[in-house]
Amino acid sequence: MNWLSRLLPGSGPALDPALRSTLEAIAAIPTPDLSRSHYETRYVVVNTETGPMDGGGQRLLAVGAVAINKGLLHPGDAFQARLGSAPAGAMAALLKFIAKAPVVVYNAPFNQGTLERAFENNLGSIPPLDWLDLMVLMPSLYPERIAGQARMDAWLGAFGIERLDHRDALLEALAVAQLHQVALARAKQQGLGSPRELLDAQSSRKWLRGS
Repeated sequence: MNWLSRLLPGSGPALDPALRSTLEAIAAIPTPDLSRSHYETRYVVVNTETGPMDGGGQRLLAVGAVAINKGLLHPGDAFQARLGSAPAGAMAALLKFIAKAPVVVYNAPFNQGTLERAFENNLGSIPPLDWLDLMVLMPSLYPERIAGQARMDAWLGAFGIERLDHRDALLEALAVAQLHQVALARAKQQGLGSPRELLDAQSSRKWLRGS
C-alpha cells in the first residue's frame, strides 16, 4: 500500500482524473537506494515562500526546488511554481520533480511543516518523503564554524555563500543547495557517506536534543 491509496473517496479534496493519474505515476516511481554514496544520489533542495493567512498563521504561496545530482548543481534541473488558483497541480508537479529523492530543507519545522500541510490540504495526503534538515546537521558537521543551531544567514556567511533574494523561493533553494554541497563534503570526511547515514545522524542528533 502506498500513500496514494489513502486518498479515499470523501476523505479529502476532489482530484480530477488527470491529476489522479499524475499522482499514480509518481507513486510508481522506484524508491531510490539511500545506501548508495552521496555522489551517486540525486538530492532535491526545497524552499517555500509564504504569506499571512486571515486569522493568523502562514499559507504557502510558492515553492522553489533545485536538484543536486551526483554532487553537482545543474541549472536545468530546477523547479518553481506559485500555487495561485491551481494549488493541487502545483503540489503534484513538485512531487513529480522530487521523484522520491531525499529532500533537503533549512529549518524543517517551518519548511517541511508548511509543505506537508499543503500536500494534505491540496492532495489529501502527506507523501512519505525522506527529509534532511541542514539546521540540525550543520552544527555537528562544522562545530568549529558555529556552535549550536543558527539562522541560515549565519551558515551562508560562514562559507561565503551569497543570498540573492530571500523573498524568492527558487533563489533561496539555490543558496541552501550550495550549503548542502558543503555539508556533503564534510559528511564524507566524517564517515557519513550516504543519504541513509545522514538521516541516521540527524535522528541521533534530534534524540540527543530531546526533540
